[in-house]
Amino acid sequence: MNTAAALPKPAFNPWPYSLMAFFAILITLIVSMVTWSMRQDVDLVGSDYYDQEMRFQQRIDSTKRAQAFGGQVAIAYAADQIRVSIPATHAAQHATGTIRLYRPSDAKLDREVKLAVNADGIQQVGAAGLLPGLWNARVTWTVGGEDFFHDENLIIPATGR
Repeated sequence: MNTAAALPKPAFNPWPYSLMAFFAILITLIVSMVTWSMRQDVDLVGSDYYDQEMRFQQRIDSTKRAQAFGGQVAIAYAADQIRVSIPATHAAQHATGTIRLYRPSDAKLDREVKLAVNADGIQQVGAAGLLPGLWNARVTWTVGGEDFFHDENLIIPATGR
């Protein structure tokens, strides 16, 4: 009797081929991602990094100069007005500068106002048109060839809108 003819033919098992195909695709994908990532330019330093560092250091210096005046330099919000105050001695020396109202969530709402303080070093800026929420107020001014910088976060409340 022939035993080979009596045995049934084994059924096709796709698992070994599926596992080989899975690992082949996985290896191809990993090699592709490594190749792509190695070809990407990652410039951590700009071409004008020295100028950028100088401007950054100037901002730090101007902030320190403003902080030396303590409570004389302030930005506050009250009753639809933003009150900016700088030292009265700087106002007497005809300080020039700007007040920037920066909205982090929408750059289209940013505003810039020329610094025009009274003799006491105070300027009121109308805030009636500002949307409620977080604003960053930044005041920069120059007196006697020295720059000064101060910024504060302001919360404009919703008033029944």
